[in-house]
Amino acid sequence: MSHDTTCIPELRITLPAHPDSLALLRHVVRGFRDAYAIPAATMDDIVLAVSEAAANAAVHAYDRRGAMTLVARMEDDRLHILLRDHGRGIDPSAVTPMLGHGLSLMTHVAETIDVTGSSAGTDVVMTFGLDDDHDRSSMTDDFGAVS
Repeated sequence: MSHDTTCIPELRITLPAHPDSLALLRHVVRGFRDAYAIPAATMDDIVLAVSEAAANAAVHAYDRRGAMTLVARMEDDRLHILLRDHGRGIDPSAVTPMLGHGLSLMTHVAETIDVTGSSAGTDVVMTFGLDDDHDRSSMTDDFGAVS
């Protein structure tokens, strides 16, 4: 899939870091599917990874109100996504055994992922290849169910 890269717009959206913002964020990200003819399974994985990163910001970044910013751009047949918050990050002592699967899921579906946290907030940078549908057979559990 080759695109003319002379004028590729960058998407930037800032929303409240709140669970109520997740549906709108997913909808906005899904717009890349129509703009760049991204296969459905690939787009589902991208939306899932972005939703997980945004949910982490909504749940862990702030004590009260705060914002998260998504920046997305196409380059070299890849979708590059940055999700940034300016909160405190995830408190490792607050993580329970039932939590913590989002990062491994994002790692599984993204081509690359980099999470950088500091006292200034957290950046989650993900890259997704767009050439073909993902091979969902590699995402099955021992019973053959897609995870």
